[in-house]
Amino acid sequence: MMERDTIFDEFSNNTALWCGADLDAGELARATELVVSRNIPMMSVPEDDIVVVWPWLENKGVEIVSRFYFADKDIADGQISDVTMQINKAFKHGAKGAQVFLPYAALEDLVNQTHVIRDDLFFNRDLSIGIDLMEIDSYDWQNLFQNLQKINASSVVLVLTKDIGKKSDFVGRIYGLLNAWDDNNKFDLHFALGPNFMRIEQVVRLIESMKPDLLQGTKFWVNF
Repeated sequence: MMERDTIFDEFSNNTALWCGADLDAGELARATELVVSRNIPMMSVPEDDIVVVWPWLENKGVEIVSRFYFADKDIADGQISDVTMQINKAFKHGAKGAQVFLPYAALEDLVNQTHVIRDDLFFNRDLSIGIDLMEIDSYDWQNLFQNLQKINASSVVLVLTKDIGKKSDFVGRIYGLLNAWDDNNKFDLHFALGPNFMRIEQVVRLIESMKPDLLQGTKFWVNF
C-alpha cells in the first residue's frame, strides 16, 4: 500500500489504476473512490466488472478500459469473433477502450485478421495491445511497431509478468525499445510493472534521457 501511494505521489501525471480479477464489489467501490480522489485518469478492469464500476464513475472524468486475453499463439477465427462481441458489449456498458493481451507470437495473426474492422469496432474508442516485455527481443521491435501501426493501436502495454532482477535485463530492454523507436508510431507507451517504484523510475529516467516527448503519453498501470 505504501509503495503504491508513493508511486501515485511521485508519478501522478503518468499513473493509471489496475484492478485485478479477484476484487469483490466492495473493493471495486474503494478503487473507484481512489481514482476520483487522486484524479487518476484511467482505470483497467476485467470485462465483467465494467457494469459494476461504470455507475460510480459516470461523469467523473475517469476513462474505464476493459481487458481481454488470447492465451495461445494461434488465434482461430471463432476466437476473434467472440472477443470482438465481448469488446462491443463492454463499450455499450461504458468502457472507453479495450486492452487486448496476447503472446507476441500471436500479434501478427491478430492484426491480419482484425485490422480491416478496427476503425469500425473502435470508433471513438481506444485499442491497446498488451505484450509480455520478456517475449520481445531487440530485433523484434520494428516488427512490433509495424503491426501496431497497421492495427492503429492507441497504446501498447508492456507487461513485466515476473521480475527476476538483473537476469531480466530490464533496463537493457527498455533502452532497446527507445533506441528502436519509429517516429511513425502514433501510439502511447504503457507499462504494467506492478507497484514497483524502482522499475517505474528506471523507465521514466530512460524516457527523459532518450525520448522526452514520449513521457506525456506514458502510463504506468499500478495494481490496486
